[in-house]
Amino acid sequence: MNATIERRTARSGRWVIDPDRAFVGFSGRSSFITPTISARFSAVTGSIRVGANLSVEDVAVEVDVTSMTSGNRAWDDLLGSLDPFDAGRHPIATYRSTYVRRGEGQADIEGVLTLRGVSRSLALTASYEVNRHADRLLVRASGTVNREEFGVRCDLPGVGKLVPGRLRLDIDVDALLAA
Repeated sequence: MNATIERRTARSGRWVIDPDRAFVGFSGRSSFITPTISARFSAVTGSIRVGANLSVEDVAVEVDVTSMTSGNRAWDDLLGSLDPFDAGRHPIATYRSTYVRRGEGQADIEGVLTLRGVSRSLALTASYEVNRHADRLLVRASGTVNREEFGVRCDLPGVGKLVPGRLRLDIDVDALLAA
């Protein structure tokens, strides 16, 4: 029996991130004896542009940093009072690609992360695929962020030592083709 494998490609155009199916989070450990610190942001928007060659060409993600949750109410309350992201002045973090090197279902993305009013280069490794109905573009990307470069601090005695300087950033989003 011959099986035909249908290759699905994303249609060209602007795809908009579905905020109900978007995950942006971070995790890390400051040492092998400390617990893993992790949190996620629930308010995520953005878009992905797919070019005429049917591959990802541009990525833009916006995150409301006030939507961060660690899943632990006490920790969330503590972080809210510390305001490590200076959310009063900079409530939105953004990532904008500057260059995308594409491969079959994968991409190396160079871009700029702006957090707390500070912009720094950030490389992401991504994979992408179209779902079986060809109506959703699924994108997963990750990279490493040095929180100290952005001035993200936890200024409580002992707490700062639990939060690692380098954190893994994970982005997992579904996008819908814009009308």
